[in-house]
Amino acid sequence: MRAIAEGIHVHETPQRFLGLEVGARMTVMQLHGGLLVHSPVALPPSAVADLGPLRWVLAPNKLHHLHAGPWIDAGAEACCGRGLPEKRPDLSFDRVIEEEGEPFGDQVLAVPMRCFPFANEVVLLHRPSRTLVVTDLLFHLQPTDPWLTRLAFRCLCAYPGCRTSLLERVAMQRDVARREIDRLLDLDSDRVVMAHGAVLETGGKRALAEAFAWLSGRP
Repeated sequence: MRAIAEGIHVHETPQRFLGLEVGARMTVMQLHGGLLVHSPVALPPSAVADLGPLRWVLAPNKLHHLHAGPWIDAGAEACCGRGLPEKRPDLSFDRVIEEEGEPFGDQVLAVPMRCFPFANEVVLLHRPSRTLVVTDLLFHLQPTDPWLTRLAFRCLCAYPGCRTSLLERVAMQRDVARREIDRLLDLDSDRVVMAHGAVLETGGKRALAEAFAWLSGRP
């Protein structure tokens, strides 16, 4: 585990998708009520025991759920985005996050995104550190990533820089997306943590606006 801010730790691991090495990142927040594990990877729950008692695990969209089971079995309260209980009936979810709110206490704001039904992602704002935690809403690949991954992501309009992919441009419901991205831009955030690519330590709000400049009606 690697600390990136007070109360926030991440763990990065290799991960292949469609033959491409894209990496994956799990985020762990130390909250008043216990630990919140966001987008778990193939790591035993015992690996976070030194950080505090496990309280919640969040499978944040319909793509990041493969490793949630062991955390649920370890006693974490299981939360997810819309559509995941139907996709994973083998997992027992305690809460589906369908409305903006504070299911993990007042330190974290949960913002479910409806603009991209393919994923139904839940975005988190860790208020004390002004950190926005996303999953597949943004990508931030680096020049050090494998050349084939960079080439594929360039073809998908997701490299270089902090970007969305061509899939979002094609499949997002743009009217809904404008409202939801504007809501994220209204939040008091600076750092952005994503599941794939480097953490953006500062300037996250500007990067988010630039990544979604393709939305019609936006500058």
